[in-house]
Amino acid sequence: MAIKTVVRHGITVAIVLATLLCIFTPELLFLKKFTAYTLYIMLGLLGLGFFSFVFNETRLMMVSLLCCVALNLYLKESSNQKMRLAAKTENPALRISHISLGNAEGDYDSVIDYLLQTDADLLSFQELTPDWNAHLVERLTPQFSYVQTLTRIDQYGMGFFSKIPFQHLDTVYFREIPNLAATVKLSGKPCNVISCQVMPPVSESAFKSINQQFEMIAGYIDTMREPTVVLGDFHLPPWSEEVQKFRTSAHLQDGRRDIHPRNIDGSLSLPRIPVEHILYSDDFDCTSFSEIGNNKVGRIGITGMYQLQADHEAMAQ
Repeated sequence: MAIKTVVRHGITVAIVLATLLCIFTPELLFLKKFTAYTLYIMLGLLGLGFFSFVFNETRLMMVSLLCCVALNLYLKESSNQKMRLAAKTENPALRISHISLGNAEGDYDSVIDYLLQTDADLLSFQELTPDWNAHLVERLTPQFSYVQTLTRIDQYGMGFFSKIPFQHLDTVYFREIPNLAATVKLSGKPCNVISCQVMPPVSESAFKSINQQFEMIAGYIDTMREPTVVLGDFHLPPWSEEVQKFRTSAHLQDGRRDIHPRNIDGSLSLPRIPVEHILYSDDFDCTSFSEIGNNKVGRIGITGMYQLQADHEAMAQ
């Protein structure tokens, strides 16, 4: 009995400690990496709660479920806090899809065939290599007439394929990392789209570099007066301190209302750590958000519809 009690108390302490570390993370590299798995920890606590219920471990069940609820609220706080996405209206809207080509599991043609069915106005690609660029230009330009690409053999290649003409294009560098910016018009109102990718967070210096790049992008956004969308693979989940600080400093919202959104066809897939982001300024409302991909092409990205708010539509007219 004594051993059982010690084990029970040990598990309880470990659960509470893990929950506190996920919510209040010290500035230590291994703990920052640990908190990236907060979603899985929450699901594990939910399973442990039901397991404890089956074996009549009432105290352990209560601790597990309460900590699960705490993490659930914490994750919800890091995403779009609205209970429902905004309703679609007659205001101009832009459907944007972000694709990380490094996640593609199918061949060139199957991925491109899938993307042509997503009905996007603008496709943003990252990890764009010369080979991918050649196939995309050949297949997509009949529908996406406006193209700007920056191909590289490393992970920092990127490009825009748009059905809407570009009014302005810019490439902003943070050290050797490019950030591609484009301006398009929705009913005469200029809107900015910025593709941003950061280095993988593998060390303390990498985390510092990510913060510095986010600060640079936030400063770049501050120079703009137009509605803005920032998208990309940040290699960090929405609840990370770095992404949260970036959203606050750049005054951006997250289109991701759920930590695990449905696929664009309405189906569900296994949970994963979300590292792709589409963030938008207060000038927009997000009316839809979903993942894109299937078993054939892999989980290749995310897509959303971003609608100008009524006051900005009136100003444009």
